[in-house]
Amino acid sequence: MGKVIAIAFVTNQILTSGFTYVAQQIDATLPHETIWMFSCVTCGLVTLWLQSDARRAFGFARENGYIKPADDTKQNVQVAQDCPKRWLVILHMELNPGVSGVD
Repeated sequence: MGKVIAIAFVTNQILTSGFTYVAQQIDATLPHETIWMFSCVTCGLVTLWLQSDARRAFGFARENGYIKPADDTKQNVQVAQDCPKRWLVILHMELNPGVSGVD
């Protein structure tokens, strides 16, 4: 979850800075509450987006055989090196350790 928070924080800072710059060019008296609200909503949406994108990438990888058992038991799995969005698949597995992906 630390990875998700770090990515959301960095993305939020970039988007909020851009929003603040553009919004203050339009209205110099923009209340700070508006910027704060934008920042909170953006952080929440980025967090949800990242988790749902990781879930979709994991489903795609499982359906297309990019996830294979590492040994005889289905406890440990390997994600193929050529898997598209491999880091998202690994992120999903880290966020949901009970998911083996091999059924």
